[in-house]
Amino acid sequence: MTIESSSGSLTALNILEDLVKIQSVNPHYGDGAAGEGGVADYVARRLGGLPGVRVTRQPVLPGRDNVIVELRVGKPDRALLFEAHMDTVSLGSMDDPLTPVYRDGRLYARGACDTKGSLAGMIHAIETCARRPDLAGGDLVLLAAVDEEHAYRGILAFLELGMPLAGAVIGEPTELGIVAASKGCARFAVHTHGRAAHTSVPHEGDSAIYQMMQVLRFIRERVEPQLALKRDPRVGSPTIAVGTIRGGKQINIVPESCTIEVDRRLIPGELPDVVLAEFERELQAYAAGECGGALKVSVERLLLDWALDTPGDAAVVSAARRAAAALGLPGEVLGVPYGSDASKLAHFQGVPSIVYGPGSIAQAHSREEWVSVAQVEQAAAFYTQLAQTFGRFAK
Repeated sequence: MTIESSSGSLTALNILEDLVKIQSVNPHYGDGAAGEGGVADYVARRLGGLPGVRVTRQPVLPGRDNVIVELRVGKPDRALLFEAHMDTVSLGSMDDPLTPVYRDGRLYARGACDTKGSLAGMIHAIETCARRPDLAGGDLVLLAAVDEEHAYRGILAFLELGMPLAGAVIGEPTELGIVAASKGCARFAVHTHGRAAHTSVPHEGDSAIYQMMQVLRFIRERVEPQLALKRDPRVGSPTIAVGTIRGGKQINIVPESCTIEVDRRLIPGELPDVVLAEFERELQAYAAGECGGALKVSVERLLLDWALDTPGDAAVVSAARRAAAALGLPGEVLGVPYGSDASKLAHFQGVPSIVYGPGSIAQAHSREEWVSVAQVEQAAAFYTQLAQTFGRFAK
């Protein structure tokens, strides 16, 4: 059943229904992934006909465009960016993932929580402000971005445009909390290098898997205790986790190579390139010292991302708190342990940014992904209120 608002427009919930029906799995996640093209078409088509709205498509990867929506009201010095990514993780084993199912005040579908609920609310806010541009406190820009779920190439491509922005709100599941701090990450591979031999004479070889045991011991006994001593009051302690391990080719060959992939989460104040360099330096010292040179190891950079650390007195934070208060929503400023596109805006362009959206990160990527129906509509109201409030705080 189609729901309409008092102004006659579709609600954010209806927009979300449309979005989750469009498969937009990031191509990084294998065959059958459609990418963001269908969602990009929907956003461009839906907002392209609004008066005063300019829609452009920014090619990022083959068949994968950012959609940039601009509502200019003559206040470029107070421009506020709304950003949400269009891609999702794989459909996995979720039952009927492209059909929105309502149950117990929740909408179940892949991407409903991460992060099409946010995108739906932002689209609704742009539509609302386009009908009453006199209420917008500054110019408004909506970026529907590609590739957040893999390598952030959508937001990085957008930053190349150098568009002046006074603040940004990034749509991710925060349970309607105002997030001004988040962890970054350094993702890297560690390779051990052995010597192959027939397993009937294993002493003739040098097992890279046995070498990797030393690396894992180094991580568990050296690195983890050091990280536990550090703590940020908003996001907690930095962490390190080994996500994958691969080694050996067949059962009767002593393995000459082994690889682990490591995810090191950073707290504000840590820089990803520095963290990676320190890890490699300490590992090589461990290999040469305690392992007596028997550990032959190398480190390969995979992905670096920065922590988010937006000051509490930034205009976008103050405006967000005022908007939340006006709607009777939570106004606490929080930190979270996961990352988003916000850190790239803050690091590369110095744009004060917050993260805000319906749903919980606990439901993101899960087999039973869902978002609260009430929170979707509340987030849409918040985005609209923020669009009207931000201009009074931006300098």
